[in-house]
Amino acid sequence: MSWPSGSDPFYLENSADQNTRRYYYGVNGIPAGFGNGVSAGGSASSWRSSGLANISQETPVSISMNGGIDGYELQLEVSVGSDSDLSSQGLRLFVMTTMDSALYNAPNGVYDHRSMFIDFMTPSSGAGITLDGIDDYTASYTWTMPSDWPNGNTGVIWDLSLLNVVAFVQNYSTKAVLQAESSRANNMENDTDDDGVVNWADNCPEIYNPGQEDVDDDGMGDVCDPCDNANVFIPGNLNGDLINDLPIIDIFDVLVLLNLILDQNISGCSGEAANFYNDANIYVLDAIY
Repeated sequence: MSWPSGSDPFYLENSADQNTRRYYYGVNGIPAGFGNGVSAGGSASSWRSSGLANISQETPVSISMNGGIDGYELQLEVSVGSDSDLSSQGLRLFVMTTMDSALYNAPNGVYDHRSMFIDFMTPSSGAGITLDGIDDYTASYTWTMPSDWPNGNTGVIWDLSLLNVVAFVQNYSTKAVLQAESSRANNMENDTDDDGVVNWADNCPEIYNPGQEDVDDDGMGDVCDPCDNANVFIPGNLNGDLINDLPIIDIFDVLVLLNLILDQNISGCSGEAANFYNDANIYVLDAIY
C-alpha cells in the first residue's frame, strides 16, 4: 500500500484503513489482485481472466444508493436487500469514497493515478448486516471530503467532480464479494418524484411536493403524512374526531387510550396522539397526563 515509496501521499492520507484491508487479504507485495475471495495473481491478464470467470455469476443481493453532495459534504443512504435468507453468512457492508483520477509526479514515474481510495464511511472492517430475504438493511452516512487531500500535498491535482462512492457486501469469512455498486457523488442527486428536491432531503421522496409543507413539523411532508398532529391528532384526540374543524377530546378518546395501553400498540395516528411522553410505550402515565 505504501509502494513504491513510503512518502506516497495517497497512502499517508489514510494508512490505517488501507493497512486493515491489506492485512485482511495478506498482501505483502504488488501487483496483487483478488477475485471471488481468492488470489487472482499479479498480472493484468490473470485479473482479466478472474473477472470474466466471475462476472456472469448471479447474486441474490442488491444495493441501492441515494444521496448528494453539497460543497464538500456528502449525504448518503445505502439500502441492501436479498432475494434469499443469507442471515447465516456473516455478511458485512463496506461503504467508501474513491477518486477517479488525480495527477501527481510519483517516484515511479506515474503521473495520472486512477481509482485512489480515500476513506471508509463504515468501519474499515465493515458493518455487520443481516439479510433474511425479507427486510432490507438501510444506513445513512454523512462524510466530508478533506479539502487538503491527500495528506496536505499541494503537488496533487484533483477535481471534486471525480469523487466516487462505492458500496459492496462481502462474506467476511470467505472474502467473496456478493454485490457492489458505485456512483459519482455529484450524479447521485436522485429526485424520484421530480419536485426539485433530491431524495435524501425530500420529506416525501415518492410524492410530488416542491413546497415541502410539514404542518406538524414531524419530518414527514403533509402529502404523505397520514397523521396531522398539529390540527387533528393532537395529544388526547386519539380517534381524530372534529367539530367545526376543531379536535374534540372526550370519553371515546379515553376508551381508545385504555385499549392501546392494554395492547401496547403505538403505531398509527392514535398511537402518536396517545404517546404524551414521546417514548416507546403507552402506559398509565399517559392516561394520567
